[in-house]
Amino acid sequence: MSQFVWEEKYDVGVRHFNNQHKQLLDALRDVYKAMENKQDKAAIALVINNLIKYAKEHLAQEEACLLENKYPDFENHKKLHEVFISKIIQFYDDFKSDKFSLHFEIAIFLKNWITNHIMVVDRKYTDFLNNKGIH
Repeated sequence: MSQFVWEEKYDVGVRHFNNQHKQLLDALRDVYKAMENKQDKAAIALVINNLIKYAKEHLAQEEACLLENKYPDFENHKKLHEVFISKIIQFYDDFKSDKFSLHFEIAIFLKNWITNHIMVVDRKYTDFLNNKGIH
């Protein structure tokens, strides 16, 4: 993941969700770019706003799909999304209070979310949804 580009290993078998997941890689690239260019406020504000938008759109759509299709692990999946939302709210609050090193915290969180949630947790629904004709 050193280049923060989409790779097949991130594929969850549902094209629409893959396209939305790519937004997290964009956010991760933006955080690193902001760190490299020593851009603080404006760049991080944009990243946080994009993460809020991602949470509102993607997580809601993914949950609706899983619920509608009676995904057996829906409740646990939803709880993990709630952790994501809580973390984004914390980033927003930290940003408002000018917390130092927020770039690093966001980057670490996003890397962990991509490798632990998308590549492990989301992958669990691949066969389930594909078997229902959702690709």
